[in-house]
Amino acid sequence: MRRFWLLFVLFLFALLAGCGQQGAPGGGGGGNNQSSPQAVAATLQAAELQLFKITEPLGKVGFPMPLLLAKGVVPLDTATWDCTSVTASGDLTDADGDGIPVDATFNGGCTWSYSGGGGSANGSWEFRNLNVQDPNDRDPDAGVKASGQVVWTLSAGGGTITWTWTLSQHDFVKDSGGYSFIYRGIWTTETSQGTFTEEYKLTGTWTPDASDPWGDGVLSATGHFSGNGPGCTNDWSLDVTLTSLHYQGGKIVSGTADFAGTDCEGNSGSVEITWYPTQVCFTTDSGSFCIDQ
Repeated sequence: MRRFWLLFVLFLFALLAGCGQQGAPGGGGGGNNQSSPQAVAATLQAAELQLFKITEPLGKVGFPMPLLLAKGVVPLDTATWDCTSVTASGDLTDADGDGIPVDATFNGGCTWSYSGGGGSANGSWEFRNLNVQDPNDRDPDAGVKASGQVVWTLSAGGGTITWTWTLSQHDFVKDSGGYSFIYRGIWTTETSQGTFTEEYKLTGTWTPDASDPWGDGVLSATGHFSGNGPGCTNDWSLDVTLTSLHYQGGKIVSGTADFAGTDCEGNSGSVEITWYPTQVCFTTDSGSFCIDQ
């Protein structure tokens, strides 16, 4: 059970970092245009803002959804950058001014290097058919759809890590009762020890509170994770069910989250977390306990 609980703890305490909204690059429909890294970053940060409206409640639950679409795109002052041509093709129209184009596809990337008192490092990022769409360009809160691939590399201390995020489908779209979403993808990390792979799927709904449509709301979802890597005899898996999690005033005040999984050695276990206005209670295979929040 040790590996399972380690896996669960990693999920429970995974941190999510939010991004602020910035303006989007200008442009109309059609064509294949050169785009600066800054312009691409602005679009992706706007997309992240809508894709991850539910960042805070997911963070409280421990869902490890990375907000990395725009990370590392804008050159740092302390590093030397060499950017190849980054292109944005498709319809770049943004009539509702939410920073998200009607249908844009990004390709290209940059390499960078750094040398200083703390040592030296180099790396790169690359977009491979990274598509961003606005489901309704007449509504700035309509949501966003994203798919494609982002690849990062980092070399330092004699080793290299390649991290690939394949977004099979990342849709967060307004409907009559709030928002529905489906996130499917694969995270792959290549290191000197081997390749680690994790596949995920999360579907659900987000119903904002009328008083604070983007700060508070109710989240329900089901998710499945599975993966493998060096030293993992069997694929590990984790199923997650989030039931009516009400996020209010910076914390979850009601609802439940159920985790059940199997580790690389075939051991299984489960835990249920129940939120109350002043307490969070945990039920595991060995008993229950509560802590104040």
